[in-house]
Amino acid sequence: MSMNAVAERDQILRLMQMEILEIRHGYAKVRMPLLDCLKNGMGVAHGGSIFSLADIAFGAAANEDSEQFVVTLSTSIEYLSPGAVGPLVAEAHVIREGKRIQNYEVKIFDGNGTLIARTMTTGYTTSAKVS
Repeated sequence: MSMNAVAERDQILRLMQMEILEIRHGYAKVRMPLLDCLKNGMGVAHGGSIFSLADIAFGAAANEDSEQFVVTLSTSIEYLSPGAVGPLVAEAHVIREGKRIQNYEVKIFDGNGTLIARTMTTGYTTSAKVS
């Protein structure tokens, strides 16, 4: 696995014990354990935890081999099923890649392989150089 800005610098990735399993241009696969502190009051994955996992997967994919930082402009998320079984896995795929704007779909699965959420994320390539 090559390193990128998200993998090297993102602190929430470490705080939530996420692990980048696979990464290449326009694609990333990220795993997160379903820790008790990441669950809601009903005992399933908190929506914010799922969203964070999706955002990390997008960021890792969009920033792979990028010379400039790519940031999130907007994200819409659909929660499809409770995330009751861990670990959770997010897969980000580029849908459209322009000069400054990119569109990604991120699918989040539970430990049984059930699709529990999906996002559409729009990213923006900034003028800030990765150094």
